[in-house]
Amino acid sequence: MPTGPSTFVVTADDLGAAIDALTERGFRFDGPADVHVTVLDTFDGRFHRADLRLTVRDSPPLELVLSGDDVVPARVELDVAPRWASDLPPGPFRLRVQAMIDVRALLPQLRVRATRTDAVCRDDEGHVVATAVLLQDITVAPGRATTTDDQPRPGAVIEVHGVIGSPKPARRAVEALETLGLAARRCDALAFLADAAGVVLGGFEASATVALDPAMPAAEGVRDVLANLAETIEANWQGTIDHLDPEFLHDLRIAVRRTRAVMTQTKSVLPPAVVTEAGEGFAWLGNLTGPARDLDVYLIEWDDYVRPLGSAAMAALAPVRALLEERQALAHAALDTAMTSPAAARLMETWRTMLGQVATSEDRGTHADRPLGQLVRRRIIRAQSKLIDRGRLITLDTPAEQVHDLRKDAKKLRYLLECFGSLLADGPRKQFVKRLKALQDNLGEHQDAEVHVALIREIAADIHQGTATTETLLALGQLTERLEQIRIAARREFAEQFSVYDTSATEHAFAAMLDFLDS
Repeated sequence: MPTGPSTFVVTADDLGAAIDALTERGFRFDGPADVHVTVLDTFDGRFHRADLRLTVRDSPPLELVLSGDDVVPARVELDVAPRWASDLPPGPFRLRVQAMIDVRALLPQLRVRATRTDAVCRDDEGHVVATAVLLQDITVAPGRATTTDDQPRPGAVIEVHGVIGSPKPARRAVEALETLGLAARRCDALAFLADAAGVVLGGFEASATVALDPAMPAAEGVRDVLANLAETIEANWQGTIDHLDPEFLHDLRIAVRRTRAVMTQTKSVLPPAVVTEAGEGFAWLGNLTGPARDLDVYLIEWDDYVRPLGSAAMAALAPVRALLEERQALAHAALDTAMTSPAAARLMETWRTMLGQVATSEDRGTHADRPLGQLVRRRIIRAQSKLIDRGRLITLDTPAEQVHDLRKDAKKLRYLLECFGSLLADGPRKQFVKRLKALQDNLGEHQDAEVHVALIREIAADIHQGTATTETLLALGQLTERLEQIRIAARREFAEQFSVYDTSATEHAFAAMLDFLDS
């Protein structure tokens, strides 16, 4: 038996017998205590997906516990539950959490109140060889609920844990409980209670890939892709409005861009009215997300930009950061207003209706019934050819706008590969995408620096008109110069990156990737 937990749901009639069965096998129970546990995780469930659990135990003081089947639990005491890694005291615990969540926020996923009784089983030498937890008077609720009064109350729960190196005592305990007619669940009590409350601890993962058949009608395949993207937009909608963390807007923005790219690339499949109306609506929404996201990225990268300038310059640039934060707040406020408007609600409601009619509409595109694989293959080949042809025209003297257009070409190709990835040969696709991503990273670094240089010059003009100190103005000049250096370095590196991409090895991976699709 693995050392991971086994959980049993126990009714009032079975509880006494279950406790007796464990006692007979050497378990000794402590006195009961009231507990309040909150499971924390990111929106996309990063801890859960890594088989870890991050919990806040309301003791007080609050105790934050990181645990998992194959790790020794780590603990840290806090005054308040953390939202960001920076809310934790410096040290290994904080570094581990930071590596897991990056810029994502820690959000409450599940709240549990119960009476808890711990039990341990020891060998003749006093070593712990198994443990058990009994939870009674349980109340569960989704993490963001403000009350647990109206939530279902499962019966008592017993959780049995083995100890590495001593599996038999836990195995015997599980067998004894099963003899009573109780069914073991291969999960811990919190996972069981989450399921009872309808909470998905795995979170929402914004994957653009859906299962597709190359022989299916193109209209059906495109509809499935667009419907999946619509789910991602809707899942991240409220988190974007609430500013829970910057990844909500990022994932929403990417889903909107993918939607627009797929519609553009498959307009011969979709009803013309859908392409026109939805295209205009998502262009409006996509343009609104730009300013807020640009400022989010700038502030995320701020420390990396300014740290090389030294502590004195960092301190002198505090007014500049404050101005960026003011602009960020204004951009998000404008986005919030748009996303809570009747126009935005109509856009998503109408879009769902349109998607439901795409495959059966009498006014479908001329290629609606063509096999999906054939359509996707031609679109991917066309996008790759366009990227290669335009990339070969880029020199050090090429205007920045043309470089930015090439970046958009690369994104459109990447979106096709992601959204229709299930049609492609997996190994070659990963190999090709790795090459494409390296090129995209270079183009993205150039574009970010270009945007940030322009923004910092706008702020410099505002600063000059104010009462900025000489130190701030000098530091601002240093920052502008550093961003220019990043932009110039990325531009010079482009020729090398593109030469690596524009090779026979890339062509081979590209051809192998499309091998599953009919010509």
